[in-house]
Amino acid sequence: MKFKDYLKDGLLYIVFYIISTTLVIVVIMLDLIIKGEKLKVSNIAYAYILSTVFLVLLITIDYMKKRKFYSAINDGLDSYENLEYIFNIPNNISREHNMLKELLIKDYKVYQNTLEKYKKSYKTHTDFNNRWIHQMKTPISVIKLILENEKDKNIDEATKKSYESIEEEMEKLSNGLEMALYTLRVNDFEQDFKVEEINILDIVRIIINENKNAFIVNSIYPKIVSNEDIVVKTDKKWIKFIVGQIISNSIKYSKVKKSKDKSIVINIHKEDDKVILSIKDNGVGIPSQDLERVFNPFFTGENGRVYSESTGMGLYLSKDICNRLGHGIDIESTEGIGTTVNIVFHHGKSIYNL
Repeated sequence: MKFKDYLKDGLLYIVFYIISTTLVIVVIMLDLIIKGEKLKVSNIAYAYILSTVFLVLLITIDYMKKRKFYSAINDGLDSYENLEYIFNIPNNISREHNMLKELLIKDYKVYQNTLEKYKKSYKTHTDFNNRWIHQMKTPISVIKLILENEKDKNIDEATKKSYESIEEEMEKLSNGLEMALYTLRVNDFEQDFKVEEINILDIVRIIINENKNAFIVNSIYPKIVSNEDIVVKTDKKWIKFIVGQIISNSIKYSKVKKSKDKSIVINIHKEDDKVILSIKDNGVGIPSQDLERVFNPFFTGENGRVYSESTGMGLYLSKDICNRLGHGIDIESTEGIGTTVNIVFHHGKSIYNL
């Protein structure tokens, strides 16, 4: 609290002090009038000067005494994360201030205990989900392997189509588990990333290979425009997740469109001080009113209501992770024509160079 604010708070006391001084002088004047005497103007002036001097001294001494207390409170108001300022509040300013400090410390301890309880609960919940997701991956892998073996056998076309449909659904389940796992991991992002210089084209090829069944079943053809090996600085695991989510979305919204040209074009090129990975599809596109909100969590938009496969988390996580890595991501789309997602790798502007 500044001195002027202190004066504003004490304005009522100052007014009453002046009124009380005036009343004392009036009483003395009345007494002298009754006795037939007169109070000199100079004496009235002296009385006001003396009372003003003592008032200023009182205010100054009181403010100086409480200044450290106000300074500690100001530090607390300026700090949005650290609550340790409470312990810097000086003692023995007054009984009122001691009670206030005691109350703040008590509230701080209650807050810490409550926070610790929720941290333990969150950790238990997270650990359980992590273990459950990893356990579910094993039977999915086994089922995929069985389906691959069965498809290689001499079976009729209808059975083969059924196996491919099951395989596609298993792929969806696998992608859903992967998204859930990365949603849990992103909260501990700072402890779960590794600095690497990677060939971004290799990552794209890995993702295409992992989604080959979805490409084949839905007659969607991936096209890589650039064959140039371009190295970028990023985290291999996280960037693989981002590219996987974007390609998965491209497949999802391309297969539902009635078109002969269901291609996904992937272009990697250098531009000034950055590398741009562009993924373009000829799918249903995104309505213009939804474009500004596609990176919001759980936002599915018009397409999500029509095709009911969207969770609204893929692009949100991609944006969040790109921000953490120091990369850029933007999306361009025209409804009924297609969508282009650009991932921008800035040279010298990443978490690794901070």
